[in-house]
Amino acid sequence: MLVLNARVRLGAYLFLQYFMLGIWFVALGTYMSQTLQFDSVIGLAYAAQGIAAIIASPFIGALADRLIPARRLLAILMAFSAGSLFLLASIRDNEVAFLGVVLIHFLAFVPTIPLTNAICLNALSEPERDFARLRVLGTVGWIAGGVLIGLITNALLTPLPIIIAGAAGLVLSISARYLPDLPISAEKSSFSIGKALGLDALSHIKNRSFWAVSACALLLSIPLAFYNAYCNNFLQESGARLSLLGTTLEPTAIQAFGQGSELFFLLLLPFVLRVIGIGGVLVIGMVGWLLRSTLFVIGYSAGGDSSLAPIMAGILLHGVCYDFILIGAALYVDKAVARSARSRAQSFLTMITMGVGITLGSLISNAVYNLATTSEAARDWDMIWITSGAMAALALVIFLLTFRDWRTPPRTKPQAS
Repeated sequence: MLVLNARVRLGAYLFLQYFMLGIWFVALGTYMSQTLQFDSVIGLAYAAQGIAAIIASPFIGALADRLIPARRLLAILMAFSAGSLFLLASIRDNEVAFLGVVLIHFLAFVPTIPLTNAICLNALSEPERDFARLRVLGTVGWIAGGVLIGLITNALLTPLPIIIAGAAGLVLSISARYLPDLPISAEKSSFSIGKALGLDALSHIKNRSFWAVSACALLLSIPLAFYNAYCNNFLQESGARLSLLGTTLEPTAIQAFGQGSELFFLLLLPFVLRVIGIGGVLVIGMVGWLLRSTLFVIGYSAGGDSSLAPIMAGILLHGVCYDFILIGAALYVDKAVARSARSRAQSFLTMITMGVGITLGSLISNAVYNLATTSEAARDWDMIWITSGAMAALALVIFLLTFRDWRTPPRTKPQAS
């Protein structure tokens, strides 16, 4: 009963944590563009997430390991996250202040994700089996946030999503004390940035295919940054609306179908791995990104007569684009790297994708978006999505030329002490 109770608490926490992120993060670009007229810095706002992943996560992880219990640190970070969102909702006419508060928010919020993961993994008796089931509730929470805002007419053009996210953050801060405990490590090894980011493991990895996967995962973080920052605004300017059971779904709710496809493709992934191997999975993910950009170009019409069918198909490819690349790359690293270096290699992969990749992608997408903006209310969306697709095509070519471990990657032998 105690184990079941812990799982319920952890599942509810993951649901609300991703609800908090999904309800405002998806609509942020549209809010900045159409309400605040902060078009020129949308990409910079999304880059804050990547900067936080590089800067904050390693140091917060070290604090949780050595000094402050994880759930207490989680409560503090969630309180700062909530407070920063309430402040963000009040900023209407100062781009610099807006970007500064977004960065402060992500510096507090981004480290809560690995902290929550660590608490879950420590509490579960069989984490390899049970964590994926709990993590699904996070995706459900993200979908719920998007659907809620998508059901409220024009809510994404107001600060309401940000305010709701702040309220969720307060609940998460208060409820963190009821999560299972994660003891402070008794190990007193010295902290270094290299160890925290997994860089100390890299000298042991001689497998060329590992570097091919790493480079392509980084490149594919660039179209992910395009999608995160600008897809909602793209849907808004395309006039995308979906009538379902007598209810009109707005762009944020339409994007939630992409997260729904994540659930489907996550369940499909083990079967696909058995049939075509890890190399085939990664190729399908890259082709998915290229196909998504193509469908967005086909569906969009500058005259306001856009076709919803190809755009919707591009949205539904999200499970392929996200799961087959990021989860596929993580599974490859787990198989290709010696057990002693596995955690550090995963830290390195996270740093180059969600840190360096998202930051670089946000800066590139911000520059392309500004170049494609022809007037205050008009953008060359074909140029934006063709650039995004070109990054996916480049990654696919590099991967096909350099990757060799199409079925089972050779395990790197542990290095002698």
